[in-house]
Amino acid sequence: MKDTPAHLRFIPMPRSLIFLFTLFAATSLPAQIANRPPAPLWLSGTSLEKTFTPPGQLLMAILLVASDAETTLSLNGQSIATLPPSPTATSLDLTRHLIDGPNTLSLRSSGKVAALLELNGDLARKSWIASDTTWTGPKIKSLGPTDADPATDPFDLKKTHDAYNSWKLAGRDAQHQATDPTTIQVPPGYQIQLVHSATPDQDSWVSMAFDPTGRLILGMEKKGLLRLSFSNPDHPEVSDARHIDTTLEECRGLLHHDGWLYANANRSKALYRLRDTNDDGTFEEKHELLRTGGSTGHGRNHLKLGPDGRLWIAHGNNVLLPENLSPNSPFKHYANDQLLPNPWDKSMFDGDVELPAGHILSMRPDGSDIQLIAAGLRNPLDLAFNQNGDLFTFDADMERDVGAPWYMPTRVLQIVPGADYGWRRGTGRWPAYYADTLPSVIEIGLSSPTAVFFGYGAKFPAPDHDALFICDWSYGRIIAVRMKPHGNSYTATQENFITGRPLNVTDGAIGPDGALWFTTGGRGTQSGLYRVTHSTPTIPQPSPPLPKSPITPDPFTLHAQRLTLESSPHLPSSISDLPTALALARVGSDTDRARVIDHLLTSPLTDPLTTLRILEIAISRSTTPPSPETQARLRTLLDPLYPATTQPLNHQLAKHLIYLRSTTVLTKTIALLEQATTSEDLLYYPFILRYLKDAPGWTESHYRTVFESLAKAEKLNGASTYFKALADTRAELATSVPPAIATRLASVITPPQPAALTPHALPGHTFKAWTLADLDPLLEKAATGRSYDSAKTALVSTQCVFCHRVSAANDLPAGLLGPDLTQVSARFGRRDLLDHILNPSKVIDEKFRLLTITQKDGTTVTGALESEDDERLTLKPNPLAPNTIEIGKSQIQTRTESPVSPMPAGLLNGLKAPQILDLLLWFEAQGNPTHPAFKSR
Repeated sequence: MKDTPAHLRFIPMPRSLIFLFTLFAATSLPAQIANRPPAPLWLSGTSLEKTFTPPGQLLMAILLVASDAETTLSLNGQSIATLPPSPTATSLDLTRHLIDGPNTLSLRSSGKVAALLELNGDLARKSWIASDTTWTGPKIKSLGPTDADPATDPFDLKKTHDAYNSWKLAGRDAQHQATDPTTIQVPPGYQIQLVHSATPDQDSWVSMAFDPTGRLILGMEKKGLLRLSFSNPDHPEVSDARHIDTTLEECRGLLHHDGWLYANANRSKALYRLRDTNDDGTFEEKHELLRTGGSTGHGRNHLKLGPDGRLWIAHGNNVLLPENLSPNSPFKHYANDQLLPNPWDKSMFDGDVELPAGHILSMRPDGSDIQLIAAGLRNPLDLAFNQNGDLFTFDADMERDVGAPWYMPTRVLQIVPGADYGWRRGTGRWPAYYADTLPSVIEIGLSSPTAVFFGYGAKFPAPDHDALFICDWSYGRIIAVRMKPHGNSYTATQENFITGRPLNVTDGAIGPDGALWFTTGGRGTQSGLYRVTHSTPTIPQPSPPLPKSPITPDPFTLHAQRLTLESSPHLPSSISDLPTALALARVGSDTDRARVIDHLLTSPLTDPLTTLRILEIAISRSTTPPSPETQARLRTLLDPLYPATTQPLNHQLAKHLIYLRSTTVLTKTIALLEQATTSEDLLYYPFILRYLKDAPGWTESHYRTVFESLAKAEKLNGASTYFKALADTRAELATSVPPAIATRLASVITPPQPAALTPHALPGHTFKAWTLADLDPLLEKAATGRSYDSAKTALVSTQCVFCHRVSAANDLPAGLLGPDLTQVSARFGRRDLLDHILNPSKVIDEKFRLLTITQKDGTTVTGALESEDDERLTLKPNPLAPNTIEIGKSQIQTRTESPVSPMPAGLLNGLKAPQILDLLLWFEAQGNPTHPAFKSR
């Protein structure tokens, strides 16, 4: 990939296109732009109404309302709230108030009002309803857009927040009060109490654990432990709060057992056990049990006591394995196992992650016999055992991958010894259908996993005391996961149990009083301690073990069989079934792997996906590739199967046949690509066709299909890595296009643009540096008699279409990187819009500024912010190359945002005045060719 910029040799890249690629690399920017909220209009009128139908699979509905007078809100005739006037939009969670089918939202106010309703499925499925002229009511009048002056915009995302970022609302204020419990939604029959809000000296809390006497130990985010004692058992109040440790840094996991307090201190990079021998609030004994290397982002997390009396510990993917790991650990023989290794993965997020990534450890309470139980996780924050002794976790996704074929959602997993759950950094993540991984109990969707715990011991009615409660920090909710046996594992359903805004839940547990206790906090936000009870508490009864539910085939049973084979001192001498073949491919010699391949070539193809996965492992783990004769036999076996009838099988067949250099795979893959509609397919097939870029057989039609598919994919929703992969795929494939074809397909490979952003003029035009004063007297002429075709030409020549969506139709490119301009006339008048185009640096949206970093050694780097965590940030200085620069935050002297807009000035300078007026009318007509102000075509 070091030679990626070679495509510049035959396709000139103006600076405006560099800007386009720069924005592709910005952290989460493409996802935000693809789902960017419109600017509401200020409306006047005593009563405003909007009827809408929510989409399916709604996760959360958040309404933001701004007004200069008291406003009453109703939904479907039910009064919801009365809001005081505020310079910043007030947010309300309407999720539980919505009904299936049409809903009517009503706002009543004596002043001006603006509203923005977010209907959130998750990051990739978000829609917005903004106050505009389609709202109904007596004497409604539009008073202009709310963002006309960005300095006073009440919907500025730095002042008010969408559903996913609601945790930001928990910033500390002068009162230091956690979220009001009356605003937190609990199920009918339940009550919630705010027991304590963190005071300034008590930091933000990331973990909790009850001690044997019923006191609560809290892990503070920065450093130390806090102990709370309570009075009034029926309605607890904090009677004493004291710091019992000031040395341990960020204890994410706390556990009391057998007189010891175990503390997994993330930033101290060690697990300790401590004892207060005389209960004076000081730990006289402190022992380091486990030290681990690596960084602390996805770090040392929670721990639980297992039914076997051992400690079970969750570590994120930034933690390295301990040096004294037991050789008897059940998880071993791990590898990337990728048939087509991807060099891009080295520069993707979490560049320091090593196999086995996030993992689960088990050890004796004295710190001995440390075993690696399972791995292939991203960031499992917590663990919980059910009444059968089965272990579960809630693993995080990589939200930047939304839209990509390798995206893996947050998921509840049953953790079994020796299992690899398939998370790999970058594009090498394993799909859940691989034979050497295990499926989820349930996929939750976009969320930020923190604590997990069962309701055992809760004085709750059935079935709540048997639920697995999982905590979502970003969306502010505790979810009840209800399981039922399925083979040797489980399936489940989910429902929101407790929700709030903000409710950035960090930990939770069933307390000794039978109540559900939880804490909020993290990232320096205001912390609170809450207690949830039921109005008719019931004495909890021990839950009986869940019966097994046999199925065939059961992946958990097959996993156990394979693990037995792999741990046997003598590998099988013959191959009788696929589990045996899989075990030999993983742990056998090259001779064994050759036997595996030969067996698969001569056996009935009863399970193609498993067969393909075993082949991938056998080939990727062999020290030499298969012989030409074996490769020919594999092509003969696989070619007739492609294309298949399912996406998984097509993806795997395409990968294998590309590796085998099949002479038919290019044409067949192009045919699939022509039919593709999903973001996963539109990216996946061009992505793997990179490995055939130098193969014979490419035609001009093939190239056209690939680059048109990438253009289609760029119009779909996705997050930053998705758009980065599209840009990198386009750049790498462009290097292989023959010059003659590249010339003919230049408008497909890269959208047509002027050669540079220096002053230019189109044929027949003369250059003029237009000013607002020049054009102001002509603006009235833009109201009628304009040319639609001239406006369309101007949109391309001025480069609007390369960064903005300008039309609801598909007859123009649709840039996703700047604001959507299809309804820009609702936000700006004709003169204001022209002023923004002529003077782009006059007001710059914060989301579009580039970043300049000055380091302590005096060097500076400018570029798009690609990723950032607590320890480092990554900039992409050259948008046309995959190279990035990672900068440790400890090395940063200053960081500043550019005062110059990425949008170039002078884009109208090559147009004549009539064409500028045509362009302005396009936006007023929203690109509608039948608008009466356009002349007949």
